[in-house]
Amino acid sequence: MSYTQEDYETAKELLLNHRGKGNEISSREINKEVELDSVGSFPQTRKLVKDIMYQEQIPIIGGGNGYYVAETEEELASYLESLEGRIISNAERKMAVQRAANQWRDEIEEDDDYDVL
Repeated sequence: MSYTQEDYETAKELLLNHRGKGNEISSREINKEVELDSVGSFPQTRKLVKDIMYQEQIPIIGGGNGYYVAETEEELASYLESLEGRIISNAERKMAVQRAANQWRDEIEEDDDYDVL
């Protein structure tokens, strides 16, 4: 399901009304207004938020309590540091899985279409 321009504008307005840490709005709350998802993880609603950030150049910060628009440089710096930490963690996990797969080479069926092992 894709969203309408009305959904886009509604979600954008909701996000713009939630500025600063402590004033988050959850995916659930956004979805109550735009009704995109019937799935509890709200994938279409989260995609809509991401699209708004990309298209409108709004510094939307997402976390465990929901989304908010950055109000201070400190909020932005903290969020960027968190993202950097996740990037590093994912890179470390990727390398660990590749090393482990190489150890299990005999137990993993190889495929000529891939060059992972």
